[in-house]
Amino acid sequence: MNYGFVIDNRKCIGCHACSTACKAENEVPLGVYRTWVKYVETGRYPDARRHFQVTRCNHCANPPCVRICPVTAMYQRHDGIVEFDPRICIGCKACMQACPYDAIYIDPETHTAAKCHYCSHRVDIGLEPACVVVCPEHAILAGDMDDPTSEISRTLATQNVTVRKPEQGTAPKLFYIEGNDWVLHPTASEARPESFLWADVIPLHATPVAANGSNGAHGAGPAMKQAHSGVAIYPGQAQGSPAGGPIVIGGGRMAEHMVQTSYNAQHKAPWHWPVPAYLVTKGIGAGLFMVLALGFGLGIA
Repeated sequence: MNYGFVIDNRKCIGCHACSTACKAENEVPLGVYRTWVKYVETGRYPDARRHFQVTRCNHCANPPCVRICPVTAMYQRHDGIVEFDPRICIGCKACMQACPYDAIYIDPETHTAAKCHYCSHRVDIGLEPACVVVCPEHAILAGDMDDPTSEISRTLATQNVTVRKPEQGTAPKLFYIEGNDWVLHPTASEARPESFLWADVIPLHATPVAANGSNGAHGAGPAMKQAHSGVAIYPGQAQGSPAGGPIVIGGGRMAEHMVQTSYNAQHKAPWHWPVPAYLVTKGIGAGLFMVLALGFGLGIA
């Protein structure tokens, strides 16, 4: 058996039913997601279009999160599902650093790693993952890719599909029908946090502007407007490519094509120096503890 997913972007309507079903089925805490829907807008009026992409763990055939986990809390089942055991996890975040798809998070309640696990508790009793059952457009397919009679196998045999970051060598098993570069690649489209839908999000690269339009950083004008949540309201920005020039996607230029991410789940990048520093200091601490324990055991200390 070899389980995988197919997301049909032709059918997805961005309703977030899969995200909601996943959170309900797996009791996912607020603020974190095992599956989420990304919105990317392309084109110019009247030819503008919004693209949706369901994003989650890719259940790779060659999962880097499994290889890097120092306590085997991340493991691959015989049926290809990449599962995790929160009882063993030490919260070192090594798996988060290894995953090229930003699919793993730290549970704010248990402080252990968590992610999509293919609703393995449902699969084990013959049920489909919750996201598959709840999707109103049947845009999510799940099943055994080794079974030639399964719907997912027939779909993969007859449709052109793409995957995210194939150059990583992870052999992802989350396939997209009509996937495109500006949706598949996180940095292909410019994020516009000040225009995200349904949320007050603090922009990362914006200059505060007072209510009268003057630059609040210079102290001119009245106090800045604020939302009910207390977050400062920033003025709307013109849609389109960043000031640095046209967006480059797949080696080609899109000089006249506007692309922007209008909705996404915000994830703080877990990589760079914090994770290696955590692993090194934790290794040193564990080594000192073992030396002291050995010393007491041998009567040296």
